[in-house]
Amino acid sequence: MSHEEKDLAPSSLQAAFLRHEDSLVSSEHQPGEDNPAVYRTLLESTRAIPWKIDWATMQFTYIGPQIEKLLGYAPSTWRTVEDWASRMHPEDREAVVEFCVAQSQAGADHEADYRALTADGGYVWIRDVVHVVRKENGDVDALIGFMFDISERKRTEARLAELQRELERLSLSDSLTGVGNRRMFDTVIAREWASAAASGNPLSLVMVDIDFFKSYNDYYGHLQGDECLKRLARVLEEAVGPNAFLGRFGGEEFIFVLADTNADDAVRVAERCRALIAEEAIAHLRSPHGQRVTASFGVATVVPTGDIDITAFINLADAQLYQAKDQGRNRIAAVDRARIGGEGYKRQSR
Repeated sequence: MSHEEKDLAPSSLQAAFLRHEDSLVSSEHQPGEDNPAVYRTLLESTRAIPWKIDWATMQFTYIGPQIEKLLGYAPSTWRTVEDWASRMHPEDREAVVEFCVAQSQAGADHEADYRALTADGGYVWIRDVVHVVRKENGDVDALIGFMFDISERKRTEARLAELQRELERLSLSDSLTGVGNRRMFDTVIAREWASAAASGNPLSLVMVDIDFFKSYNDYYGHLQGDECLKRLARVLEEAVGPNAFLGRFGGEEFIFVLADTNADDAVRVAERCRALIAEEAIAHLRSPHGQRVTASFGVATVVPTGDIDITAFINLADAQLYQAKDQGRNRIAAVDRARIGGEGYKRQSR
């Protein structure tokens, strides 16, 4: 990110460190000691920004003039390590300072990536490469190093990270309707099953099947059928709300996972879905239910125990769905295995 940018919002990219086990620079040889003028010209003509800090006083004895172009602070304003630390993004400051001080005290060469604040309120990603200069007795004498602008690299990393997140999202979403896919359902049901088993709270599952959907496709065509599924997915999302998982189970079937939800509340969710589908009033001339698109619902509720597993739970909801369809469709069938020790009760509604 260039220094013109103002945003200091938290970044998903955090400070990073690397310790150098072996220095590339001899501790007996100082940059520029053979011909200081030549070495300074070379250093100040590069994009890397050289600097040196006296360890005893913690003061800058030199920093390259390139620093002003990059961050907007004149070299004369870089007096002590406090100036360096204070011009660092607050989210990076503590970790970077602690790391660099610890490595320097140990006499270890190291690197640190962090966001340096600019004079105009933005920030630039910096890589600081640090070499520890030691005295003959091994004590630290000075720190010398280079600052590199790695903002473009960080932007590239951020773009790649965003692309990776998008790929992950797509891999867990149904490509037609945008709701969760079967893979995402498998992940969610396993997580919520484990959570319900640990807490002893009820877990409910609602399976939804669009009534007479084959007839709908035959009459209106598959493209119109796809549009119907997308419309219904939006209706179901509205009905179940943001705290429940909604996925496409396959074909014209959808499924909800309702954590911490008892049977009565799960049935109420199904009833709300059925009501909103009716309000949507999607024409279906081959349906006996008012020539409108309707759906059937199978609801199952359990508290996970050793007597039932996830597969049996899904089959329980599926059995209720088929019962609703056998009873004439456009209705809800439910079984509650959480309320009466495994015997349960069944409920149907028109």
